[in-house]
Amino acid sequence: MPIQVTITADELAALLAIREAYGSLQREHDEVRSTLRLVTAERDLAEERLRAYRRELFGAKSEARASEQLGLFNEAEALGANATPAQEDTPELTVAAHTRKKRGHRKPLDPNVPRDVVRHELPEAERFCTNDGHALVEFGVEISCYVAWNLRRNRRVLSRVRRERFPELLRQHRETRRL
Repeated sequence: MPIQVTITADELAALLAIREAYGSLQREHDEVRSTLRLVTAERDLAEERLRAYRRELFGAKSEARASEQLGLFNEAEALGANATPAQEDTPELTVAAHTRKKRGHRKPLDPNVPRDVVRHELPEAERFCTNDGHALVEFGVEISCYVAWNLRRNRRVLSRVRRERFPELLRQHRETRRL
């Protein structure tokens, strides 16, 4: 048994407007869903490319190739055994010889600079072999010269020189400081 409902014309118009709005919203929803599918597919493709680039950049550096790429490098087998090898058209180039500067040589130090000689020698007890007891032989000497600056020592020297040269000025200075 069907149920009968009576509505007014205004209510019918409102229901039809709602149905029309629902239809337009349904179409808009379908468009958004298809756009979402498209954007998702593009994102997945971009992520796959990014993974491939990262594998290429940071992955293991192996010369091994995938099985589907093995046919790319067998051109010689494809040409056959009776094919003639290709001749290169590049002529041989000759390059003139040249001389290079010797590296690692610095200017000799000034001979007027005072020198200190420091010898590093083994103690007398360590100059014999521990296995068979024979005397060890000196087989090389390494000499290294460099300029060593000691600012404190230079300051002390300067202050001593002043005291020896001007003792009367020092006495006057001390006396005026006491007053």
